[in-house]
Amino acid sequence: MRILIILLVFGLTSQTFAQTGKLFKGTLNNSIKISLYLQGLEEGTNADPIIGAYKYDGQKGYLLLNGYRNKDGNIVLVEQATPNFSGIFFGIVSGSQVSGKWTSANQQVSYPFKIEAITANKEQLIQFQGAIAAKANEFRNY
Repeated sequence: MRILIILLVFGLTSQTFAQTGKLFKGTLNNSIKISLYLQGLEEGTNADPIIGAYKYDGQKGYLLLNGYRNKDGNIVLVEQATPNFSGIFFGIVSGSQVSGKWTSANQQVSYPFKIEAITANKEQLIQFQGAIAAKANEFRNY
């Protein structure tokens, strides 16, 4: 019985850490520093969703991201600061980098962005995963 419990706990924790995603750092509009975390970017099929969050460096608030990647390495990520979407990232994945264009929801503002994957520590991963869960729970109340 004890071995069964140990195997169950190991299976649950290894599943959690297998879905850690990737942390990226870079810029929006060539000067605004951002940190972005994505799960599902390289996993599954092109129909599988990408989820994530990002924040402006030096600020506490997170914005939720949901999107997809096509077979050519193009991604689209819908940004949600509130239950209504606030912007869209259109990008191209190239190795450890993603670059492209962010456009506001009303299409009046557009900025280039460029991010590069970095090695994340456990605390950073937990913060971003917590932010995704918190935003999702917040939006469920609307």
